[in-house]
Amino acid sequence: MENTMAAKRSWMEHHRVLSDDSSFHMEDLPEQQLQLMENVAVAKRSRLEQHRTLSDNSFCVEDLPEEIQSLLLSLLSLKEAASTSIVSRNWRKLWTRYPNLCFDGSKDGPADMDSVKIERMKFIDTVNSIIQQHSGIGLNKFSIRCNLLKNDSDILDRWIRFATASKAKIIDMNLCTNRNNKGPTKHLYDFPLEAFGDQDIPFIQCLFLNNVSIKPHSDIGFTKLRSLHLHCVQIIGDLSGLLFNCSSLEDLEKATLNFHQTWLEEDNNKVLGHVFHGIPSVLAVEVLNVLVDICTKQSLWSSQVHTLTARPTIMFMNLKHLTYEILIFTKDPNSHSGVLQLAQYLAFAPQLETIELHMLYHSTHCRCWHEGAGVSYGHMPHHHLKTVYMSGFRCYRAQVELLFAILEMGDELEHVTIDPMTRIPYSPDLMNLGIPEDEICQWANRTSQRFGKAISVVKPP
Repeated sequence: MENTMAAKRSWMEHHRVLSDDSSFHMEDLPEQQLQLMENVAVAKRSRLEQHRTLSDNSFCVEDLPEEIQSLLLSLLSLKEAASTSIVSRNWRKLWTRYPNLCFDGSKDGPADMDSVKIERMKFIDTVNSIIQQHSGIGLNKFSIRCNLLKNDSDILDRWIRFATASKAKIIDMNLCTNRNNKGPTKHLYDFPLEAFGDQDIPFIQCLFLNNVSIKPHSDIGFTKLRSLHLHCVQIIGDLSGLLFNCSSLEDLEKATLNFHQTWLEEDNNKVLGHVFHGIPSVLAVEVLNVLVDICTKQSLWSSQVHTLTARPTIMFMNLKHLTYEILIFTKDPNSHSGVLQLAQYLAFAPQLETIELHMLYHSTHCRCWHEGAGVSYGHMPHHHLKTVYMSGFRCYRAQVELLFAILEMGDELEHVTIDPMTRIPYSPDLMNLGIPEDEICQWANRTSQRFGKAISVVKPP
């Protein structure tokens, strides 16, 4: 106890001495330690200043150039982009510059009429709501996939007006989402081509249309149009005049034109050639895809089918790859000369390298053609034609004589392949029943010997 009290008195005496005579001073510290403390203080002040600067001048996405904003938004889905509006007050309108507005109302759902109507109204309301909020700035693509038709013209017109006012570069309107569809349906929506002609500055570069009707004329032009796809489109008017004004199709190094035409004409021997007569001066096109339906009530072999009905012009001078999908509705394939008409139009494409021809005859139990050896066409040779592929080849008369003509003209042919199987996705199981494989192989061997060119036959599975 006594020792404790002595220690306490000693500590208090020491404290009093320090307070009265020996107080602590910074200058009493060693110089090296003073320098170290000063450096620490400077670093702390620097960090505080930097933090204050960042707080006052924070980074804002909306301050970036519009092109960069559009690029960043394009990495998100439309739903994700719209969700950014809750991040902060400054981001509420950021999504309204989303560059690619793609609406798909073709998803599978309940098939009953009430459910279909409800889903249809939901889709329309969704599109209307988004385009009303969208600023229209930086719109790159506007795409609609749904089953709306002519009765919904007011709604569709409003959407197209938005796309044109926003100067969308790509417009895709698919009003028939049935993959097996092979022709336009009734009551087609009249796509307003004139809406593009009202714009002071041409803007559209790619146009995709499916299951609509268009009325082209020479007063409408798409000077920046680089790609045109028409599938199941009813064309009423001057398509030639319209395409005359599509100067970028001529300037483009590699353009692709896709056409699907449905014809209900008496003179079906002009159907396949219409694409050559109806699309003049598309000099730069290298790839041409054509889908054609040929319908006839009476099967009659045309004696004029071998004759070129018009003198070849300089159109399609650069065409290298030609693909046809042809559906032929006839009772007797051997009495229908439809596909043979293609032979005369090959002269319109002297640089052609590849022909791909897919055929489907809506006829069963028709026998192979064995009469006659074909005729000589006397057309100018094709020095660049290398590859020919034909599917749905059953040795019908028009098919046989068309291939004779190609073999005669193609003096540089390297690969000729005939495939008895129907490759067009239209009830293929039914259409591929009863293929006379042995007869087709025998015909291929005889024809190969006659023309001195190898012909390969694809074996059915």
